Amino acid sequence: MSGRTRLGLVIVPALLTLAHLAFGANQMLAAQVLAMLLAVALIVGLMRPAAAGELAAVRPLWTVAALFGVIAGWAILSLFVAGPDGAHPVWSRVGGQAGTINRSATLLEIAKLGGLACVFLLGCMQGARRSSAVFTVNAILAVGAVWAGLALTMYLAGVQVADTPRLTGGLMSPNSAATVFGVLTVLAASDMLRRLRGAPVALPLRLQAMGPALACGILFSGCLLLTASRMGVASTLLALAALVLWSQFTTLRRHPLRLVGGLALALVGLLLLGGDLFLSRLARLGQDTGARETIFSAHWRAFLETPLTGHGLGAFNDVNNAIMTPETYGALHFIRAMHNVYLQWLTEIGVLGAAAMFAVIAVVMTVAVGRAVDPRPGQSLQRGLIAANLVVLAHGLTDYALQTPSIAAFWAFLLGLQFAFGALRD
Repeated sequence: MSGRTRLGLVIVPALLTLAHLAFGANQMLAAQVLAMLLAVALIVGLMRPAAAGELAAVRPLWTVAALFGVIAGWAILSLFVAGPDGAHPVWSRVGGQAGTINRSATLLEIAKLGGLACVFLLGCMQGARRSSAVFTVNAILAVGAVWAGLALTMYLAGVQVADTPRLTGGLMSPNSAATVFGVLTVLAASDMLRRLRGAPVALPLRLQAMGPALACGILFSGCLLLTASRMGVASTLLALAALVLWSQFTTLRRHPLRLVGGLALALVGLLLLGGDLFLSRLARLGQDTGARETIFSAHWRAFLETPLTGHGLGAFNDVNNAIMTPETYGALHFIRAMHNVYLQWLTEIGVLGAAAMFAVIAVVMTVAVGRAVDPRPGQSLQRGLIAANLVVLAHGLTDYALQTPSIAAFWAFLLGLQFAFGALRD
């Protein structure tokens, strides 16, 4: 692999990391700029002679494209016509007709969806060849280590933008940062397994072989601890457990239970012995659970008003303001996203749109699992990519990391990478 090729494979992970540092591109203009840059990166990637062959080898890419087209088409249609639930009631006051409550917000979300499609295809192109897929995962870990180092430096220096005693990594929420650090921790664990395979029996030589991945794992898990995210830690431990069990019953039967299990136990030990901030947040679990219950119940009632079509993609703020009452004001007035990504999807795009969204994720992960069965070199990383999905999916039950543009793009890139992993043999 040439140096130019290696540099090209680093560009997307580096761009997404810069977006994390820029508050997750969580402002309207920044999100659109990120989507535009991802589109430009895809155009440049498609200009390569090998690009067509790489995408052609990724099957069933057209199935995913069709399902994604349903989501985008559903959102576009809501700008102009009413769905099965009828026009949104707000339009009856001005004589208009549309399925979304806020056309401008929906239009901006459609542009962001386009950016996610671009970065997914970039992941497919970088994952089609096993060698480039392995290098890309290592690039993600290397760039992630730089980001973690910067995040730790900003935290210790007290120069974080967010007003919180918890580590944020440039993002607006420490819980969102926990999702990314959890994913990176799982990927580092899978890279340990890859490096350990075929390593000499002597313990010093084993440690030397997996040293870079071990260092990254320690750094990422330490940053995860400093986010003090309860569900972030829990979802990471869940993903590590899944990686351990999967690896235990594959070709790596000798070592993974001790290796990755040791990492999980070390993380638990850090929480119990030194995680004062984390433990203090555990004590507030009941209080925070009550606030989330208020949010969920209020927005569940809003979902039931238009269950099939939803209130419109990107319409969360409009819906949240409309359903606010004196009783729910304390829980709703300061939030800008639902603390449950699935309920937010249902509220915004209804059962029909959310079904297509869930189907896309299910197809991608099913194909990825099928590719992971092949015992070729590098499959430890493929298992790590699949296990890392659990961090995102489990944490999404209680938080809104996927509503952060840079994190949504990061996961879309990983989904594309695992979907195409090694489709072309090299």
